[in-house]
Amino acid sequence: MMTLLTFAHPADAATTPHPRSDEWWFSVWGVESDVWPVTRGAGVTVAVLDSGVNAALPELSGAVVKGTDTTGERTDGRRDLDDHDGGHGTAMAALIVGQGGGRTGFVGIAPEAKILPIHDTSRLGDRNGAFESYAKAIRFATDYGAKVINMSQGITSAAMEGHCDSGVQDAISYAADHDVVVVASAGNNGDTSNWPQLPGSCAGVLAVGAIDPELRPWKGTQRQPYVAVSAPGAKIPSIGKKGELFPDGEGTSASAALTSGAVALIRSRNPQMPARTVVQRLIATARPLGGPGWNDQTGYGAIQITSAMNPERHPVPASAPNPVYAALDKWRSTRYGTPAQPTPVSSAQKQGQSGSTGLPLVLGGVGTIVLVVLIGVVISRRRGRGSTSGKASRGL
Repeated sequence: MMTLLTFAHPADAATTPHPRSDEWWFSVWGVESDVWPVTRGAGVTVAVLDSGVNAALPELSGAVVKGTDTTGERTDGRRDLDDHDGGHGTAMAALIVGQGGGRTGFVGIAPEAKILPIHDTSRLGDRNGAFESYAKAIRFATDYGAKVINMSQGITSAAMEGHCDSGVQDAISYAADHDVVVVASAGNNGDTSNWPQLPGSCAGVLAVGAIDPELRPWKGTQRQPYVAVSAPGAKIPSIGKKGELFPDGEGTSASAALTSGAVALIRSRNPQMPARTVVQRLIATARPLGGPGWNDQTGYGAIQITSAMNPERHPVPASAPNPVYAALDKWRSTRYGTPAQPTPVSSAQKQGQSGSTGLPLVLGGVGTIVLVVLIGVVISRRRGRGSTSGKASRGL
């Protein structure tokens, strides 16, 4: 049986992690000044469906519980098996729950949350059946206590009915029924092919676009009708699976991971708030970019954590638009004849247990695999000297 989510208690100042100066989203979101005095994500587990996570790094010490592997490898998710991008899953986990320390001192926005690592096929192409792997991973995350699922990855869905594989869509519906927020990257080829990519294009997924420190759309962020909100995704430092720093990354994978961290903060602060309401509030309180209303690069705008997590100061009417769940309800109506209603968590559900050498010059891009299935990559990282420290001109 899953434990009840609890409110976070501010830690002693002596133990408070301090983000790097180049983690520009901390000041833009007022994380240290406005968010952390209220919550740091305690009581919330975030599932990271990716290449696995190197739980041995000091930056992630104590923050990664036992997960699983849906590719056939016999791991518990606490090893990063990414040999192509240098540690994609580790980088995403650090953005969410980084503890500081180590060689990089990297800090995540929800350092008291926990990561449930699940190794799926996102870095392996379709070798082991990507869709089946994704569906199993989503269901495992749901059954093992995750309240947020992060999928910083993508496969083209241009030729699919409804722009989603049926098995993956069923799994997403299952997660929604069990009060889980599913977050995914919007995609990184908005300035080239701009093909829709699942899981971002699936109904019921909060798809996130990328913005830079000036709150402008990142050039590669996808232009698609499924983009719901946006978050930082340019000039992003990150860490590799061996603890090295990549100072200047870009891509919607970082945007999704940071949004998943934001969801963890919101759910920790509001343990009784349903997933559907969390998503509705993120959309309703987002800061519009590029004009009023929605656009296909940044959705309803840049998420604002302090507004979304505080329903007393920032009320949102129940009638406010919620296109993410409206799309899911429409899919359910088509499939079942009536929208399914969220079901209570089963007593059989289990709580997640507590728990390289030469990296490529560029992490990211889009790789082509068999039968014109494109693996959409979520963040690109480039080697460089020093670190970036882009400053936002406007707050969120």
